[in-house]
Amino acid sequence: MKVVVTGGAGFIGSHIVDRLIALGHEVLVIDHHKKDRRRFPNPQAVVHKTDFGHDDILGLLQSEQPDAILHLAAQISVTKSVADPVFDAQVNIMSSVALLDAARKAGVQRFVFASSGGAIYGDHPERPTPELMDVRPISPYGLSKQTFERYLMHYSKKHSMQSVILRLANAYGPRQLPGGEAAVIPLFLRELLTDGQAKIFGDGGATRDFIFIDDIVDAFIAAIEGTFSGVANIASGEETSVLELLNALKEIHGEPHEHVHLEDRVGEIQKSVLNPERAKRELGWESKTDLRDGLKKTYDWFREFTNDTE
Repeated sequence: MKVVVTGGAGFIGSHIVDRLIALGHEVLVIDHHKKDRRRFPNPQAVVHKTDFGHDDILGLLQSEQPDAILHLAAQISVTKSVADPVFDAQVNIMSSVALLDAARKAGVQRFVFASSGGAIYGDHPERPTPELMDVRPISPYGLSKQTFERYLMHYSKKHSMQSVILRLANAYGPRQLPGGEAAVIPLFLRELLTDGQAKIFGDGGATRDFIFIDDIVDAFIAAIEGTFSGVANIASGEETSVLELLNALKEIHGEPHEHVHLEDRVGEIQKSVLNPERAKRELGWESKTDLRDGLKKTYDWFREFTNDTE
């Protein structure tokens, strides 16, 4: 199978590309691929160093004729979406729709979209939250993800394209580096390993559903190799507070560490945990990685990576 992965040199995308290549698939990566340490391109993939919404995306897809597209590239900052909602919409809606329409015209048969479970549902009272259409995004970022989901559902109904929307819980694992408020684990790890002061926004009682990268990769592979078309949560189904998370990382680190509480940020969700039952039923997928085990693997990788780049 020939597969296009947007954002395929980034944290989640690079792991997916590695697995696809290991399974024998032909992979094309569309990634801006700036020369920084946040990109992890696989040398066996064909990399197009461009944005996924560039003017000739149709020509590229018509030339390559991929069987499937995994769309992971996005503007990912909630804070930036609040500060600049126009830019957020341009990337996460307009450029994504341009990619989707080009995929339709090029005859792509399967389109898998990495959506956001937390940002889509907002502070929903039903927890663990199932795949509701009555979603309650509280930030422009969540709204842009919801809007593109609707476009994708429309295209799936009107055209001969199967679509899968994977609403991801909070991803974590090796290759995730500090650089955005969504990446709380690498932010904590950076402070722990540099004797900095870890920062908790609010009282630390905000909860998240953390899902390890290997489990996320399993879900994307199931999405392109299966026949399911629709929406599925990719989550552990377990709720962990930010303070519990920091304490677990401190225990792994093995040394006492101070932290400071700051004011909550605009657009932040307070309680988030997703119900993964549909993914288990329709994709044959389930989370396999215990949070403590995943945090230990992430800690070990981050420490080695930090030492190698000093």
